[in-house]
Amino acid sequence: MKPKTSLTITALIGLVFSSVMYIAPEFVTREQFPNAEGQGFADLVTVRYAIASLILALVIITYHLRNVEGRAFQAHVMRGYTLAFSVVCITTLILQILGKISAVPPIVGTGIVVILSFISWRSLAKDPD
Repeated sequence: MKPKTSLTITALIGLVFSSVMYIAPEFVTREQFPNAEGQGFADLVTVRYAIASLILALVIITYHLRNVEGRAFQAHVMRGYTLAFSVVCITTLILQILGKISAVPPIVGTGIVVILSFISWRSLAKDPD
């Protein structure tokens, strides 16, 4: 898979997550922390806005990285995405397994990004073009 395609899909997935957190932060918070109430719930909703802005920042950077030229640069970018999103996916998965949060959509979303990034990175490393 071409890096531009992987990064476009990654940007779209991130845009969906960021938009949902901006549009419905209470819903997202209630899904992840069903027992939260009072000031704790309000604080978690506020944190959703901060997380949404960070995701949106990553979406903007990702979108602009799509046009990076040169196999070596593209390989470095895709390796970075593979490693970074692996950390996020594994952390979220562990929190899900431990029952700390309910996070199936983020696990699936970051897992897709990991797979796409890994495939793109490996194809760049294999092709001597």
